Amino acid sequence: MLRQSPAGDAGLEQARLAGVEPASPPPPELSGRDYAIFLLRLAAEVEHGLMVQYLFAAYSLDGRNAPAQADVRAWQETILGIAKEEMGHLVTVQNLLTALSAPLNFNREEFPHDTVLYPFGFRLQPVGLGSLATYICAESPADWDDAEALEIKARAQIDAGTPVNRVGALYAELLRVLGDATLVADRDFDPLSVAFQASWDEWGRGYREGQRGAEAMSGLPQLPAPELLIREVGSRAAALDAVEQVGEQGEGFETPVDDNASHFRRFLAIYRGMKGLGDGAADVVRPLATNPTTDLEGPDIGGPYDPATTTPIVHEQARLWAHLFNLRYRKLLVNLSHAFELSDDPGDRTTLSPRGALIHRTFSEMYNLRAISGQLVALPIDGAQPDGPRAGPPFQVPHTLMLPSDEGGRWRLHRDVLDASAAMIERLRDDGPAGGRAYVAALAQMDAIERGQIEQLIAGSGRMPAATGAPAS
Repeated sequence: MLRQSPAGDAGLEQARLAGVEPASPPPPELSGRDYAIFLLRLAAEVEHGLMVQYLFAAYSLDGRNAPAQADVRAWQETILGIAKEEMGHLVTVQNLLTALSAPLNFNREEFPHDTVLYPFGFRLQPVGLGSLATYICAESPADWDDAEALEIKARAQIDAGTPVNRVGALYAELLRVLGDATLVADRDFDPLSVAFQASWDEWGRGYREGQRGAEAMSGLPQLPAPELLIREVGSRAAALDAVEQVGEQGEGFETPVDDNASHFRRFLAIYRGMKGLGDGAADVVRPLATNPTTDLEGPDIGGPYDPATTTPIVHEQARLWAHLFNLRYRKLLVNLSHAFELSDDPGDRTTLSPRGALIHRTFSEMYNLRAISGQLVALPIDGAQPDGPRAGPPFQVPHTLMLPSDEGGRWRLHRDVLDASAAMIERLRDDGPAGGRAYVAALAQMDAIERGQIEQLIAGSGRMPAATGAPAS
């Protein structure tokens, strides 16, 4: 595996690009740099979409009553680990965009389905052999073509309704474009932008390189620890290294040797394990509805949704939890994007800066999403069918992901999201099981601390007076 290369290492760049086909010509409306930015924005949407679909799949697993309980829990933690790594990929893509002085992209709602660079149509669905086959094909290497590959590709095509494209094709094209000095010049990579990029020191969270497999859970088989790839980019060499590292970990550049190294191998192992359960596979998956949504009306005003593709959450309590989930999902995305607007101070690692607090809260919201999902998967999606499909996390994209142009406005946006969340928490305080009530009470306390800090930032103090954290769940 190639490691971070020094800026200007022309020899390593040439070695990396040896044998790589020339980049495709950019579309007529785009310059070479524009084309690179287009591909990176597409990569950001793909990584965001995969992360969300993997989280939903992991939340749908339930091994409490299964004979292979430990295996099922291990599958769940493995998929959650892959989702964390997809967040690392998403962050690294933002670093690449920042290095090219391009706008960040945290969207995922308008996938270009007519391009071979997008893997498959977005769908939140319970985990199964069909969905696993789809994920395997999306993450697969180009040279995967044995008998098992043919079976899985056929199953994936049935599940997705179309052949599944490899995400590796997108990253291979990025490698070609970013490596072509006639398309993207050396001057296009801004080394000063590194101060605004995500770094290992801030985002690593203990998921260090070389420690894969060192993390085990009590009562479970040895699990590979997530290995977040956070790459800073200030030169062409660093950009190529970042693209290659992401490709090696998940996006299928070549068939990996290490069974624990790639998303492809880990999903393939889960697929084989679930297939081995036979008819018992249905017993380890919660009957979650497909594409749950808080919207009760379909795309046509007053018209219903197609029940085969989208399911409104009708149950009143489930809808409240789903609204809270959407608010915390938005909060995570706002925290993540806002962190890129603030520069890092590497000389001060003792004071909790506003940027540091945003990063900390981004991870806190991941735990909140898991806790709220735990409530949703236990509730029916329709009160008239208490034994019917369960509600699941809707992951609805906010009405906008654009941040205000001024810093005060950005902090006011955080306050707005907290205010909306507080209203939803108040409605959930006295409703539902005791565990849910205890959770929202703890969440309200943490939000109150954060709101006080945000008020100080709005007033101009510029410092976070106290650390923040996630409530216990």
